[in-house]
Amino acid sequence: MIDLYIFDEGGVLIRGFNVLPPLAAAMGRPLDEVRRLILPDMGDYSRGRVDGDEFWRRFTARTGIAPAENYWRTLFRPTRDEPTFALVRELAGGARVVCGTNTIDCHHAINEELGMYEPFHKVYASHLMGLAKPDPEFWLRILEAEGVAPGRAFFTDDSQDNVDVALKLGLKARLYTDAARLRRDLAELGAPVAV
Repeated sequence: MIDLYIFDEGGVLIRGFNVLPPLAAAMGRPLDEVRRLILPDMGDYSRGRVDGDEFWRRFTARTGIAPAENYWRTLFRPTRDEPTFALVRELAGGARVVCGTNTIDCHHAINEELGMYEPFHKVYASHLMGLAKPDPEFWLRILEAEGVAPGRAFFTDDSQDNVDVALKLGLKARLYTDAARLRRDLAELGAPVAV
């Protein structure tokens, strides 16, 4: 039996979360270059060790490139995957459902403003936890807070790496592809959802 259902946010419940392509366009630089340039400080940012201002200060000091604005905020335009939202709402009516997401301060604030966390009983955000997937401690901290053993928890994510770590920890984990497949996966595990 599953006592806790943990969902990733970006790529599962929301679309339009990847700001790297528009960020590269705004900077007039190739996507691969921008990805390489942001990588050194992204881990600290997603773990809440620095805020957006400090991220861009470090970025400018390291690269000599001064962004015209906080692109993390201005280019983030998430939209709901309505079938998945409906499924999570349905599940939350009969089970404990939480969000376990790698995010940053301004994206978290925008998601809250737009009601993107609405179907969840609780949100575990990397920048507030000081941990990010795929660090196993990310899931262990959630399980401890919820008082649930790994074998009694379900996790879904659009990242196979994250799913693999969750499986190694003993969670019932599935790769997210779409709402219909997720519904079948949940039903197979005995979740309170219609088939």
